[in-house]
Amino acid sequence: MVKAVIEDRDQLYAFLAAQPLCKWLAKKQQDVAAGTHHERGGTGIHHPPKNDNAELAAALSSMA
Repeated sequence: MVKAVIEDRDQLYAFLAAQPLCKWLAKKQQDVAAGTHHERGGTGIHHPPKNDNAELAAALSSMA
């Protein structure tokens, strides 16, 4: 069996980094690190946090 030897590891890493899947993965890792990644994809737009007090007030007023 022939054994493959990588002579220039830096060249191999540069080649792999230029591949589309590797570029996509690197972008996703940056998005996750920045907190802008969403499981179902998307643009990473942050929605305002839910205001539980407003929901509670609306529920209480509807009961009155």
